[in-house]
Amino acid sequence: MGIGIIRKGTARPLLGAICAVALLAGLAGVVAPGASAAAPALAPVAEPFEPTLSYYKCPPKSLPSGVQCAKLTVPLDWQNPGDGRTTTIDVRVMRSKEGKGGLTFNPGGPGGSGIDSFPTFYSILPDEVVSQFDFVAWDPRGVGRSGPKLTGCQYPSEVPSNPQPVGPVDWQEFWQGAADEIAALNTACLAANPDSAPYLGTWQVIRDLDALRAALGYSTWNYWGMSYGTRIGHAYARTFPSKLRAMVMDGSVMANESTYRNGTSFPANYWVSLQLFPALAAPAAARKITVIEKYLDDKVLVLPDDTELTRWDWAGQFKMLLTGQSQYPTAVAFVNNLYAGITATSPAERAKGLEVVAAISEALRKTIEAQMLELAAVLVFVNCSDMHDRPTPSQLAAASESIEQNYGSTQPIFMGNSSACFGLNPDDLSPAIPSGSSTIALKTPPVFVLSTGDAATPWVWGRSLANTFAGSRTITYNSTQHVAYMLTPSTCVNAPVTEYLLTLKPPSKNRLCTYAPGGAVPLR
Repeated sequence: MGIGIIRKGTARPLLGAICAVALLAGLAGVVAPGASAAAPALAPVAEPFEPTLSYYKCPPKSLPSGVQCAKLTVPLDWQNPGDGRTTTIDVRVMRSKEGKGGLTFNPGGPGGSGIDSFPTFYSILPDEVVSQFDFVAWDPRGVGRSGPKLTGCQYPSEVPSNPQPVGPVDWQEFWQGAADEIAALNTACLAANPDSAPYLGTWQVIRDLDALRAALGYSTWNYWGMSYGTRIGHAYARTFPSKLRAMVMDGSVMANESTYRNGTSFPANYWVSLQLFPALAAPAAARKITVIEKYLDDKVLVLPDDTELTRWDWAGQFKMLLTGQSQYPTAVAFVNNLYAGITATSPAERAKGLEVVAAISEALRKTIEAQMLELAAVLVFVNCSDMHDRPTPSQLAAASESIEQNYGSTQPIFMGNSSACFGLNPDDLSPAIPSGSSTIALKTPPVFVLSTGDAATPWVWGRSLANTFAGSRTITYNSTQHVAYMLTPSTCVNAPVTEYLLTLKPPSKNRLCTYAPGGAVPLR
């Protein structure tokens, strides 16, 4: 689920993937019509396995300087660890001066690479944190340099294909067509990858994570989960509660996730993002956005570079900009110039506005396409392993009609996650993530970092997941930012999280932090 921020290289403005949640994550506030399957039976208990960690010479120019590279050998299938089949997880370790344990993270996805984002996140962590803890990165199975790999899958950059560009949409017809399209892609990918696709779920990932802890000699982890990484954190905490020293949950998924809810609980909350952005960055934008969306409902806009901007292009591209507040200036320029391009009385003003729109739209289009081509297959097989309910086209059509009526014509298109699993039988995949309503009591309760208008994982999702932990604390930041710790200049957010990691002292009460303009500031 989700796309939001995954970063590569040095600290820089992101359009990344912490959120495969952000682009594909689901939508709107409608009540599920029985779409969710009954809670899965208890997953099988993994048998003991002795993990092995083999260090190797890092690739040239690996960052940060001094990092160690290793491969962790784990069972291909933790349900049958003794069958002789193994795979490897790629690992990076930056040793600390004090050596007081390990801090690891997941940057989101599913499909985000911890290895690629490692230099950036290391660069923004406070000196006190990297001095005290080894900083450990890893690519989850199926991602980046870790096995098992998916090959031969033919997912296009838009799955499902967008509905008709203008006019009313027959959502029953659309979702039935999408079901056929997606089922064909999924079954072909599964058939091409019988030794990898069935073993990519988070149930497997958390056992890799615990094997990595043991192999590195840590008694516990300090864990920083971002976006999808909070699903990993929750599943790890529910399965290995004694193996966590501290846990920061940043831009959180919801409690009791399901395929249906991930795609239908979003628009009511994304509506908050659309109201908050103008209040924070551009008061006139709300009116302009209304004009833009009404125009694109009726017309396809041909840009000066001869590309087309449809209502669906606009919705996805603008949503991506809202996931990071460092992108607000671009979002404002997108709105202002698109508005000028369709309303200005002067042809020269219209042309000038559309030139800017074309440049912004093309950059966003390329980013989205690259991310989806890279992440789509892993995202599908992780999400569809983790959540075993399978909504029908009729259920998605009913939800779409409700969403469209209440939140606007473009909002149902964000229901991609609800449609991702057509054609995949849960029995052919990994066990579902551990679920249940029982409270998790960790020795030190976790800290949740949430944004009021998070444009990828809504605030209410994180609040619901925080409620599953005894004594948890929330730090709520007034922004549409997706993942906030050290990615904004807010000391109200950053200082208490850093103190918690260092001292295990969470905030004495839940906090609300005002908006602080700007983005991440690299410290090294």
